[in-house]
Amino acid sequence: MMSPRVLIAFDESERARNTVTFAGDHLDKGHEVTLFHVVPDTAAACGLDSPSLTPYFEKERNAFCRMEERRQSLMVDMLEKAKNELLNAGFDKEKIQVKSQVQNHGVAADILQEIKDGKYGMVVMGRRSESGIKEFFTGSTVQRVMNSLTGTPLVIVD
Repeated sequence: MMSPRVLIAFDESERARNTVTFAGDHLDKGHEVTLFHVVPDTAAACGLDSPSLTPYFEKERNAFCRMEERRQSLMVDMLEKAKNELLNAGFDKEKIQVKSQVQNHGVAADILQEIKDGKYGMVVMGRRSESGIKEFFTGSTVQRVMNSLTGTPLVIVD
């Protein structure tokens, strides 16, 4: 029997928001749902501090770090809206978890580790198209998860 635990991989894309709508429309409201977001590891760049840094690099780094802080603030808001959408669809508040973690090994690898550790019975992801050249060389996150996931159903939402 499938575990009633569902992982929804969530990022800032419209397709990720579509996964929440899909879950609200199609999943059993008795399932436990985790909205899971992997935070890109930008802290390393923001933590760079050395007397050898040029003033131009310092200025650009600071602008980048401010943009990253703003992006993370927006992601917190988006995750809260996604949680509210699930609540409005009829899921129990105690059965919805929001989980964010800083990237450890790569977004796909971190999602796969969470699936394993959390013993999820289903995964829902949005099909996200990266730039054509990047996807050609690295593959998309959903492709990497799909190719490595065994024994757990994966629903890809457009």
